[in-house]
Parts: sequence; structure tokens; C-alpha cells
Amino acid sequence: MSTESKAYPINHDWEHFYVLLEGIRRSGICNMFGAAPYLASLAQISEKEASEILVNWIHNYDELKKLYWPEEV
Repeated sequence: MSTESKAYPINHDWEHFYVLLEGIRRSGICNMFGAAPYLASLAQISEKEASEILVNWIHNYDELKKLYWPEEV
């Protein structure tokens, strides 16, 4: 059964951003609710776009983990 959020469907074009967010999470540099500025800086995108991607990542984290890091599930 998929746990993907229907309100926030996974955008596979954002895979690079999801990987960056996972790197931010693993680094422990910040609480993930405050990760948008870090993502914006790393990916050279606006904070508005980074916030949209972050919300999507948060809502779909369990499913994204299965897709991109299955060895950890």
C-alpha cells in the first residue's frame, strides 16, 4: 500500500531536491521544518520554491525513503 500523500503527490522531477533534503536531514544542521533556506542556497532556487519542495518531501517522507533509500526501510 502506498503512503504517498494525495494532496502532495511525489514529483519525480524533484528527485535531486529530495536527495539534497535527505543530506540536510542526515547532517543535523537544522530542524527539517527550517530546511528551506538551506535547500534554496544549495540548489540555487528561491526560498518559495524550496518551501514547496520541502512541504512535499515532509508529506511523502516515508514513501520517498522506500523509493530512494530502500536499504534503510
